Amino acid sequence: MKVYRTLVVRRKIEETPPEKLVKFLEVQQKFREWATQWYKSGFKVPAPEESPLKYFAVELKYGMRLIPTNGLKNGVWRVPLPFDAQLRENNERDQSRGVLVDLSRGDIRIRKWGGGTIEIRLRKSEIKWITQRLREGAWLKLAYAWIGHTRQTNLVAFNLALVFARETEQYHPIRIMAIDLNALHNGVSWGVVDGERVIRRDTERPDLVRVGKLQKEISRLDSLCAERGGDYCEKAREAKSRLWRLLRRFEDEAAKRLVELAIKQKAAIVVDAPEDESVRELMEGNYTPNRKIYLNIGRLRRRIRELAEWYGVPYREERLYSTVCPRCESRMEELPNRKVKCQRCGFKAPRDKIPLLWAVRRFSELIQPPSFSPSPLLIPVS
Repeated sequence: MKVYRTLVVRRKIEETPPEKLVKFLEVQQKFREWATQWYKSGFKVPAPEESPLKYFAVELKYGMRLIPTNGLKNGVWRVPLPFDAQLRENNERDQSRGVLVDLSRGDIRIRKWGGGTIEIRLRKSEIKWITQRLREGAWLKLAYAWIGHTRQTNLVAFNLALVFARETEQYHPIRIMAIDLNALHNGVSWGVVDGERVIRRDTERPDLVRVGKLQKEISRLDSLCAERGGDYCEKAREAKSRLWRLLRRFEDEAAKRLVELAIKQKAAIVVDAPEDESVRELMEGNYTPNRKIYLNIGRLRRRIRELAEWYGVPYREERLYSTVCPRCESRMEELPNRKVKCQRCGFKAPRDKIPLLWAVRRFSELIQPPSFSPSPLLIPVS
């Protein structure tokens, strides 16, 4: 089966020549206008005849199954510009594709968009990421480019998503790794289940002290920004960006550790994540703004699934109750220090352990291979 991973190369718009930036925005706008009409017509509107829109229409149809088509935003389908792509390691012949990733020169060239060539220098971390994917037997399949706001800072950037593909096969699991995704300040609890035993369990948690310090700094700078403006607003944005990077690093490292351990234990990953409606109620409830940031577990969930799919780890999402007794199925009452007690049989345990006991109880069911359906690429276009 074929699986995918994406590297998003993001640069400040100041690094792109102004005349090319203006032209790229013009092409992006025109293509989105056509794509929106195509979307609204049920994908029946004819492809444009003029270049480069015709080229993008062909590439979009080719890559449609790799990007989510989840509706319009403010009446517009904000689809990125799709390109065919080539990766060159050792001065191979240039195949004249829209995007050329040239590792021998350490740069990327974006072409075929109607305004010349946009060149981007690759950073060492990006070259390392690409090299790792190539060692795993992956190849560059296609690319998407767009100019838009970044989610973490709301600043405008030039973005290029490089989509890599590889063939993989799921192994047959002999154990289960149950992962209970909670609000991050409570930690991501996990355990390895072997038949009727929990052989290992632990909790992944971000650096709450550093997060708290950054949140206090952000609050102070936001107040000064409102009062005095100027440099304080820029410092507030920088602090928010540091907080976002800190949490993102935790998510990436936690997902990597969990998937690596699952492979080592030859375990299937079973994720118990709260329903979207439950998270929405908490976000709209009495949680303080500083604690609401810990409810953003969606990216960690996607990262775990993405890495599991990439490395052939069986993955499924199931409800593993934390407040329903695994012995008699009665409701459990919450006690201090995140402990729970069954109101019927009196069984008591740490709340984080209850999902693992449900995994033990349902072991023979959960160990069965899940049906595989690769998740769409979630390219953060805005």
